[in-house]
Order: sequence, then structure tokens, then C-alpha cells
Amino acid sequence: MEKTHALDAYYTPEIRERHARILNRPVTIDVKKLNKVFTHKGKPITVLGEVDFETYKREFMCVVGPSGCGKSTLARTIAGLETADGGQMVIAGKQVDGPGPDRGMVFQGYTLFPWMTVRKNVMFGLVEGGQDKRSAEKDALQWIDLVGLSQYAESYPHQLSGGMKQRVAIARALATQPEVLLMDEPFSALDPQNRAKMQQYLLEIWQNIDITILFITHDLDEAIYLSDRILVLDANPGRVKEVLTVPLPRPRPISMMLDDTFLATKLYLEKLVHPKVTELDFGEKLSMVQMVNVKSDVPDIF
Repeated sequence: MEKTHALDAYYTPEIRERHARILNRPVTIDVKKLNKVFTHKGKPITVLGEVDFETYKREFMCVVGPSGCGKSTLARTIAGLETADGGQMVIAGKQVDGPGPDRGMVFQGYTLFPWMTVRKNVMFGLVEGGQDKRSAEKDALQWIDLVGLSQYAESYPHQLSGGMKQRVAIARALATQPEVLLMDEPFSALDPQNRAKMQQYLLEIWQNIDITILFITHDLDEAIYLSDRILVLDANPGRVKEVLTVPLPRPRPISMMLDDTFLATKLYLEKLVHPKVTELDFGEKLSMVQMVNVKSDVPDIF
């Protein structure tokens, strides 16, 4: 169990026992001293510096951190879409040296092929991997049924809502049966109601298949609701600030977001991700110029 300081009182014996079982499972993602450097205007910028963490079989881990801390870069590098500049990444005992069928990825945008039906979108990776079309179609229809879209198998992406498109993207990513599902803020473009539905869909899918999920999000409520543990990144460069065990049992109804434990966990995360900024941190105040020659009735709040 990680040191959580302010949250220690919220870890019941049942929570501690459950997380101990998770940490006794085989390691699925093993990242050691990961570095990633980009070049901007000829100058190197270290986006990820000496990142170390592990996830375990069938664990759901969310990654949070301030803007610019390298959350998406971390996911893309593990997926093999970016090349690491140092360190190593091992997925289920195999070194990562590029994209592979052991990893599926779902992006923030809707990345479906618009000229293909739902069925053909989900079949795509299977056929590209060498599976014959008849077998690929049978498998694709099973995954489409798993995400609750059987009646839309012959529909095109433009005929689907945003949430339905992401469910198709999840089915396509899972169809090749990867060890790991990487998700880069997949629900951020959805309205709150559909976002909540998609979170529930995802938990139901995860509970019914053998998959480890690494989920990037900027939403602390989402991270707490979904994950077993939360990887908190610091910025400039991005590095692990803390790995926080979520002190909440499963299953988690939406009403749990009003629970004292949930709110205490969110407050703790807020302090980690967004440390309190004092007036001294701003330096000089901005010069304010009155743009109109009228007397304002807005009260002075400073």
C-alpha cells in the first residue's frame, strides 16, 4: 500500500486486502526510467523524465496531472506511437519497440473510418492481422454486442452519437484481444450525461474481460470513480509524484461521488495536482487599464 498520509484513515481492512491482492498479480506494464524529449525551436524539452511505475494484471489505473505534464505522451509512448529517448517499457514480459497487438488504444477524437460500417470498423484490425474475413466478422459482431451496439452493426459513424462512436472505438481496440488498453481522455468531448454513461459502460466491459487499462484524464472525479490506483504526474519534466490507491470499494454507484471518502480523495488529489498558488507566485500584478469611461457598480473584490 502506498503512503497516502491524509487518507490513511479511509483505508478499511477490506480495501487494504483488495489492493494487496491486486499487487500480488503479475505485472502487465513495467516502465523504468522512461525519458521523452521533444525539440522546440532547436531547444530540447524534456517532457517525461525518469518515469517509473508498474500496473498489474486486470488493474484499472488512471493518470492525472497538471497541463503539460506529459500524460498523453506517456500513453502514446507506451503504445509505441512515440519513441522513448531513454529507459525501458515492458508489456507482459515483452520489450516495447513499436506498436503491437498486445496494446490497443482509444483516442480523444473519433478515429473511426467514416466510409466503413460499425462492423467493418471493428473487423479492420482482425483482418489486417491475418484473420480470414468470415472469422473476423464473427468475432467483430461479438465485440459489437459486448458494447451494446448490435443493432447498429451496419450503421456508419456519421449516424452515431459521440458516445456510440467511442463504444465502437473501444470494441475495435479490444477485438484483437490486447493485454493492455490505453485510453487518452476518450470521454472528454462528451456532455456530462453521456460521459457518465460511458464510464459505466467501460467499467462493465472491463469487469467482463481480461484486460489492464491505463486511462489518461484531467478529470479527478473520473479518475477516482474508475480506477484502482491513480498515477499522479508532476510537470516540467513529467515525472511520478505519487501513486495513490483509491480507498473506495467496488462496485461504485454514481452516488458514491457524494461520499465523504470520495470527496476527501478528491481534495487530496487537488492538492497534489494543483498546489495552492499564493499571491507571491504571481510576481508583479498586471497593469489594469479602464477601457470605458463609466462608473462600475461591480464591488471591489480585492
